[in-house]
Amino acid sequence: MKLRRHADAENDSASCEVGVWRAILPAMPQLERVPSGLNDTFEFIGANRSRWRRLSGLCLGLLFMAAVHAAEYAAEEATEEATEEATEESLIEGAQEYAAPAHHGANRFVNPYVTEPHGGFLNIFRARLGGDWIAYDAERDVVPETTHAIDLAPGADAQMRVTWIGHSTVLLQYRGVNVLTDPIFSKFASPVQFAGPKRITAPAIAIEDLPPIDAVVISHDHYDHLDTRSIRALGDVPQYFVPLGIKAWMIDKGIDAGRITEMDWWDEVTLPLPGGTERLTITATPTQHFSGRGLFDRYRTLWASWAIRWPDFAVWFGGDTGYNEVHFKDIGARLGPFDLGVIPIGAYEPRWFMGPIHVNPEQAVLIHQDIKARQSFGVHWGTFVLAGEGVLTPPIDLHAARAAYDIDAEDFAVFKIGETRLLPRESLKP
Repeated sequence: MKLRRHADAENDSASCEVGVWRAILPAMPQLERVPSGLNDTFEFIGANRSRWRRLSGLCLGLLFMAAVHAAEYAAEEATEEATEEATEESLIEGAQEYAAPAHHGANRFVNPYVTEPHGGFLNIFRARLGGDWIAYDAERDVVPETTHAIDLAPGADAQMRVTWIGHSTVLLQYRGVNVLTDPIFSKFASPVQFAGPKRITAPAIAIEDLPPIDAVVISHDHYDHLDTRSIRALGDVPQYFVPLGIKAWMIDKGIDAGRITEMDWWDEVTLPLPGGTERLTITATPTQHFSGRGLFDRYRTLWASWAIRWPDFAVWFGGDTGYNEVHFKDIGARLGPFDLGVIPIGAYEPRWFMGPIHVNPEQAVLIHQDIKARQSFGVHWGTFVLAGEGVLTPPIDLHAARAAYDIDAEDFAVFKIGETRLLPRESLKP
C-alpha cells in the first residue's frame, strides 16, 4: 500500500486545533488588555459584555464543529481499522521492498525540514488577541479589483491566459485546456456557511460562468483551498488531481472515483491535448505545510504543490507553503525553468506563529528564484483575513522584497482580482 503517514507528537499537538480556529478567530474581537484578579475579571466582563456574547457564540460554534468532526472521525477510524486489518499482512511482506519517503511514516505525513512546530492552541489566542494582528477595516482595506468584463475565450493560440479569481483560485487557459487551482467560490472558508473567515472580495467569476474545466489541482484539504460547495458545483466534469488521502473525501462529496487521481510527491500523469498527439503533464511537487479539516485529522492527508506543463509552457502552483532550503531548489533542478510561478504571498504574520507554514513575500521571492520561474504572480491574499499582517500589506512587502533582490515588478507581479494577463512565450526572458 502506497499511503504511509507520520507526524511526531510535538508537531501534531502543536497544530491540532489550527484548522478549526482559523475558521472562527477572524470574527473574534481584539481585546485591549487581559484582566487580573477575580474582581477585575467581573468588571472587565461587564465592560465588554457585547464582546463576550460574541465570544460565547463563537465558542458554541467551535463545540458544534468539534461534535461534527468527532462523529466523522469515529466513522473514518472504523473504516480505517477494517482496512488496516485486511492489508497488514501485505504491508509486512512488502516492507523490505519499500523504502518510505521522508514525508511518510507509520500513520501520518510529516514535514521533513521543519525543526520547530508552528505554535499551538494557546499561541493562537496569543496571536489573535495580542498586538500581532492588524484588524480588517472595510473602508481602509480596499483590495484592487477589475471593473471590466472578464474575457474567458479559450486560450487555444500561442498565449497563456491567466486569470486570478481570488485567494488561491486561478484559471489557466492554454492550447484548448482549462485548468483551475484550489477552487473556492463560497462566502465562508469554513465547515459552515454562517461563521468563519468571510470573503472580503467576491470571486471574480461566478462558478456557473466558468468555461468547461478540464483539470482541477488541489493543494491540500484546508477549507480555504478545498471547498465542499465548489467541488460539488464543478461535479464530474473535470479530472481532479489531489494529494494522497483526499480521494476518499472527494468520493464522499459525490465525485466519481474515476475522475480523481490521487498522487504522492513526484508522481506524474499526462492528459492528451486537443487536436494532436501531445500531452499535458501534471506533477505533484513538495511543499511545507500541514493538513486537517477538524480536531482529530491532523496530517492524515498530504499537501502538495503542482507543476502543470504543456509541451511549450510550464506553470508551477504553490498552494500553501512555508520555506526551506531543499524543496524548491529541488523542484527547480528537476522540472525548471518555469514560464510562470503562482506563489502565495499572504497570511504570514506573526512570524513566530506562521513562519513554518506560510512564506512571507521575501521567501516567496526566494521560491521564485529557486524554481527558476521566468515570471511569477502572488496569490493567497486579498480574499480572506487569515493572519495578522493586514489585508493590503502583502503587495507592499513584496515590493520591498523585489527591490532587495533586484527583481522587476513584471517578473513577480501583483494582479487585481479578476485580472487576466496574456503571456506569449516569445515575450518571456530566456
